[in-house]
Amino acid sequence: MKTKRILAAALAAATVFAMTGCGKNSAGTATTAAAGESTAAGGEATSAAAKKKGSITIKYSTWANEGEAAYEGMKKFKELVEAGSDGEIAVELYPSNQAGSTNEQVEQVSMNQLQMMSSGDPGILELEYLCLPYLFDTLDQYTEFMESDLGKTYIQKSIDERKCRILDTLPRSPRVITSNIEINSLADMKNMKIRVPERDYYVKTFEAFGTNPTPMDMGEVYSAMQTGVVEGQENPIETAVSYGFQNVNKYLVLTNHIVKPAFVMINDDFFNGLSEEQKQLIVDSCKEAREFAAAYMETAMAKDRETCVEAGMTVCEPDLEEFVNATQGVRDELGVKVWGEDGYAAIKAIAGK
Repeated sequence: MKTKRILAAALAAATVFAMTGCGKNSAGTATTAAAGESTAAGGEATSAAAKKKGSITIKYSTWANEGEAAYEGMKKFKELVEAGSDGEIAVELYPSNQAGSTNEQVEQVSMNQLQMMSSGDPGILELEYLCLPYLFDTLDQYTEFMESDLGKTYIQKSIDERKCRILDTLPRSPRVITSNIEINSLADMKNMKIRVPERDYYVKTFEAFGTNPTPMDMGEVYSAMQTGVVEGQENPIETAVSYGFQNVNKYLVLTNHIVKPAFVMINDDFFNGLSEEQKQLIVDSCKEAREFAAAYMETAMAKDRETCVEAGMTVCEPDLEEFVNATQGVRDELGVKVWGEDGYAAIKAIAGK
């Protein structure tokens, strides 16, 4: 935590430094018109050259690690923006929660210490809860929702409350289970001890599955499975592989119970301070980065599955109908609680349910 606080302070200091204007020296009076024109031309050339060397910096943070689709999308965004601005905009990436916890990163974006971040938790409940179990089946449904009138309402809420403009999403693969218990039906999960994040929709989902969900910090999960404190965990497959759970779990269970992207956020004041051309470059680059990361994810998921099999895991593919039916009450209870009857109905229409 001390390291993260130091990094956050350094980010803030760098932001202040980047915003400080440079002084101009008087060049004196030219003795001829030609000399004056030459001096002016030279000054313009120097100014233009300086402008092209990262005069605008975007500090862009995330929880994701190298190799995860969301972070690969961020790398693509950096490439597109720096090339599209001819170097005028520099993008600095901070993966693996280097800039602090999700809440700390959101706060830094709100204060323009970080300019951008990607996270599954956008800080607005009405957007986060789109990931209720078996509600949205595809990432395209998130895009459709964000472009709807209701979605735009919540994007504006994020701007009004936190000065964070949500521009787009980056993909994550569906959440699955890694386990030391073979799971081919809900009956196999009865009373199973499974690690889940400490959010009510995760806990209620796994209660509906018949398990004993156990909220726990991710850093403790590996040893907890080694010692039998828990018998499994749930995450996107790329996260499971990055933490090495294939080395302590026997089964990969393709429940696909939650589809949840990362939301891409930018400080609204920073965004509004850009030229119209720069704004469009940012928006277009976000879209292209999302599409690139989605294609990357499909290939990466196949490789991650192969990694699990090579480590000795057995892949279980249960019939998901009973899983969907078991969580209907979770969707209905939390859906109405978060969006109201009309909002929940509108979201179900986008989901095709």
